[in-house]
Amino acid sequence: MRWSSQWMLGHMTRAGPNIAVYPPAVSVIAPVTAVALEWLVPLAVLPAAGTLNSVVPGVVLLGAAGWLAMSGARAFRAAGTNVDPTQPVLKLVRSGPYRFTRNPMYLGMVVLQLGLALTFSLDWAVLGAAVVFVLLHFGVVLREEAYLTDLFGADYQAFLTQTRRWL
Repeated sequence: MRWSSQWMLGHMTRAGPNIAVYPPAVSVIAPVTAVALEWLVPLAVLPAAGTLNSVVPGVVLLGAAGWLAMSGARAFRAAGTNVDPTQPVLKLVRSGPYRFTRNPMYLGMVVLQLGLALTFSLDWAVLGAAVVFVLLHFGVVLREEAYLTDLFGADYQAFLTQTRRWL
């Protein structure tokens, strides 16, 4: 597809997809908000922090979140495309975790919230994970999918049928 300097659609611009939220900011704001809410309005639903039955699965989830984020970014860099979701996509990436999920970095952000919830007994982080998921899904993922469909056409359509959006 040829880009015109004047070309612009509701879901994409010459510079990249027109995302509604910046994913790294959402990933930071959510746990900070969860900690504040936990302090202001503790729910006390999860097991107390430090118990083996919450820390072990929490740490496993934190490790999975880190792996998803780092391996997704590494696959982008190896392919020679931008990691920043506000920048134009230069290549379609299908390697690394993109063989299993189309959004490993965003999935990692959701899993991070759940890992923090279990590890530190942050009940609000469980709700935060749901909010992060909704914000990423509607504010980023669907917009990126429209952008990538316009950009890569049949190649991206094939990727959509071969690889799950989330899990």
